[in-house]
Amino acid sequence: MSDEENYDKQLKTDKVGNLIGKTTTHTVQVQFSDPTIERNAYFVIYGEKDEEGKRANYMLNIKSMWSEAKGMLADLQVCGERPKRPFDIGSEVFRASELQITTLLGISNPPEESVSIGKLIGYDFDVNLLVKNFGRIFITGKSGSGKSYTMGVLCEEFMKKGIPLVILDRHGEYGSLKVKAGEDERAEGVKEESEFVSSIIEYSDLSVNKGGDIDVEYLFSLDATDIVAPNLCSIVNMRGMDLNVQEMIAGKLLKKLYQASTGRRIAPFYLLLDEAHLFAGKKQSEVCDVVKLFSQEGRKFGANLIIGTQRPQLLDTTIRAQAGSWVVHNLTDIRDIDVTISSAEDLTRSNKTDIQGLDKGESILCGEAIKGIPLFVKIRKRTTAHGGIGFNPLDYLSEHTVEELQKRKQKILGEKSANELETGKTIFEEITAPKTSAEYLDQIVFLKIRIKELEDEIGMLKERIMDIEESGGAPLSIENITGDDAIEDLQTELKVWQEKYNYLKENMDNPDSAISTGEGNSELILGLQNRAIELDAQVKKYKSHYTDALLLAEKAINELKKRKG
Repeated sequence: MSDEENYDKQLKTDKVGNLIGKTTTHTVQVQFSDPTIERNAYFVIYGEKDEEGKRANYMLNIKSMWSEAKGMLADLQVCGERPKRPFDIGSEVFRASELQITTLLGISNPPEESVSIGKLIGYDFDVNLLVKNFGRIFITGKSGSGKSYTMGVLCEEFMKKGIPLVILDRHGEYGSLKVKAGEDERAEGVKEESEFVSSIIEYSDLSVNKGGDIDVEYLFSLDATDIVAPNLCSIVNMRGMDLNVQEMIAGKLLKKLYQASTGRRIAPFYLLLDEAHLFAGKKQSEVCDVVKLFSQEGRKFGANLIIGTQRPQLLDTTIRAQAGSWVVHNLTDIRDIDVTISSAEDLTRSNKTDIQGLDKGESILCGEAIKGIPLFVKIRKRTTAHGGIGFNPLDYLSEHTVEELQKRKQKILGEKSANELETGKTIFEEITAPKTSAEYLDQIVFLKIRIKELEDEIGMLKERIMDIEESGGAPLSIENITGDDAIEDLQTELKVWQEKYNYLKENMDNPDSAISTGEGNSELILGLQNRAIELDAQVKKYKSHYTDALLLAEKAINELKKRKG
């Protein structure tokens, strides 16, 4: 259908309102005549014909909408190309057609070249985004919003394309990719394996996670090419390991993979890192440093990232800033929302309520893989099962499949020399050797040092204010006095530590967790608990000093104003 034919059709069927009030080249206000319009709708306004007889058309979407006595109104913003002069008041507004929407948004692409992520909210259009436009992917959302589910969808899409995946699985959830989704998948006797089962190798502590393929102690006996290869998804299931052990495994493995990628020894691949703020928070560590390398330099060597976190504010700032494409699920913490909006390309303050209002499974897509216009997408259903913590694929795989996986394990390990196997086991044993409570406490010593430094800064600030009070110097603003973001950094660091502490304590308190935390951890937990109380008290004391400084600053400014008056 030509543009003119489309225009004639829309004149008869798709008019929804007219422009009112002030108009510009990029924003307008519309009064709707159609009461069925919803928040995520797209619209078109037609311009005059050009010299060649072609009629310009401009796509718009809703920035905000409301109802008042005269009806339903909305502020619209132009998507894509803008007119050279403001729209005419009274211009007719039409519903955009499927062709207009999919063409503008770039979401209609061949399946073999694209990632099928879901449906455009408010429409029955598939959102198929080109694989080549994806690089570093950042997925965020509070617990239960659908973040991990979306990560599973991306895993399915990349495996369909034969793109290598390495998944660091903290809770033993991603083994479910071996199992086909279905309402009856948990019924007794049902064995439904997914299309990806033969492409997945899962490394785990087989005494805890019996559904794994190869014991994780052999992980460091393998070459990078054993872990990253076309049509291969390697899952490192770390359920049952202390958090510091998980960090060390991740650090050593990722360093090996990064070096292999920069040496062009392995194929381009994606590294999936869920709960990334625990591995790559603001506290520097070996694993954080190597994830930074992935985020900053990895893409040019084919080492791409899928980062998932419930708490974007706790993630290392450098890593967060390098994310190219964003999938944002529901967030409610104001600081998390602010950090997401400031970091994600194409999101603005007007999207704050959108993020807070997303339902489970709904998301906002923006960044490199999208054409500069945030997309509101309902994530598609997975073809594989969405597993919970400790998911055991053996409950669903056929005996024949299990036998074939065992043969694969024997083949992989059989190709390694006894020396290679022993060396890898030694590395793993060094990582998992029991730690003392003193060694655990080393990770929070820096907090005490930081608090002392900040208390000294507050003391200097107080002296500065008192000097001004006494000498009547130049005007001093609250912003100039308190511009340092030290308090926010301290609180962020403390939140990361507290999450690690809560993780350890939950494992100790939950006898059904099937997690062996090693000898001496009761003493460790007690020590950490006491240190948490101490740190909280110090932070409260620090906040009190900060409040005192604010009061002194206000007093100084008021005194200066009086003197000037």
